[in-house]
Amino acid sequence: MRGNDLQCFCGRLLVIIGKGAQMDRVRDILLYVVAAFAMFSFACSVYQAMNERNTSAGILAAIAVAGTLLVFFPRLELFKAFGIEARLVQTLDRADEVLEKLKNLSLISARATYMNMAFGNRMANPTAKQKQSILDQVDAQLSELKVTPVERRELTRPLVHVIGFDFFMFYVRVIDRFTGYQSQVLTAKVNKDQLQADRDRLVEWQTRVNAWRRRAYEGEPFQRLQKYDFVDEMNRIDASTALVDKDRSRAEELKEELIRLYKACEEKGGYTEGAAEFYDKYGEPAGIDRKIDELFGVNPSAER
Repeated sequence: MRGNDLQCFCGRLLVIIGKGAQMDRVRDILLYVVAAFAMFSFACSVYQAMNERNTSAGILAAIAVAGTLLVFFPRLELFKAFGIEARLVQTLDRADEVLEKLKNLSLISARATYMNMAFGNRMANPTAKQKQSILDQVDAQLSELKVTPVERRELTRPLVHVIGFDFFMFYVRVIDRFTGYQSQVLTAKVNKDQLQADRDRLVEWQTRVNAWRRRAYEGEPFQRLQKYDFVDEMNRIDASTALVDKDRSRAEELKEELIRLYKACEEKGGYTEGAAEFYDKYGEPAGIDRKIDELFGVNPSAER
């Protein structure tokens, strides 16, 4: 048999083998024939080699090797293929279970990340932008795992509430520090002028400021994180009664700005770019005086 004929025969045989389960019997018969042919070629090769007919012995040996490969390699591949297929079938049967477990683990990891970002590192480092950069990577993983918006919203709730608490306390501290500064300035003026009418107005105003402070700090707002509504909380501590007419509109601007920033963070489930910039600019103690200067035109630190 010539090499081209053997190649054609092997090609046809492989085509037959690859046709599927319905050809299994035909395939097995052909493989037995090829195995017998390989054994016969091997025996002839040995015989020819013993008779010093090296050329024909080499050809027969090559045919024997080709037949052996044709018989045993497909068997091994079929065995491996069937083994892999069986394992894949088992894996596919449990795919939903495995993916669900992986998803749950990712949810746990993400929850821990959000909790850590919310309650850990409460000082100035890392910045809000750095925190959100990490959380954006977490969000990308959650998206790949097909985590639903409802599930993600539940994960981000602690962080969003803490962002709201930080904005809430920022507003309170700005108003508190500004009214404290005003009280010092007005008290100094009353003591200098010694006018009873001014003293009465100062006492009345300080009474309103103290009432606002009690309302702002009562009930430990941090303990209400799981229940509070940010807009309701901001309206509850509205500083109108603690400020004179010319300053009320500026305080209202700050309140509306914080509400707008918070709603955007709530929608995103984390710091927006604007919220991160605001937090990093004004989050430190010096930022409170900076905001007071921008809003009311005075800097309590510089005036002392």
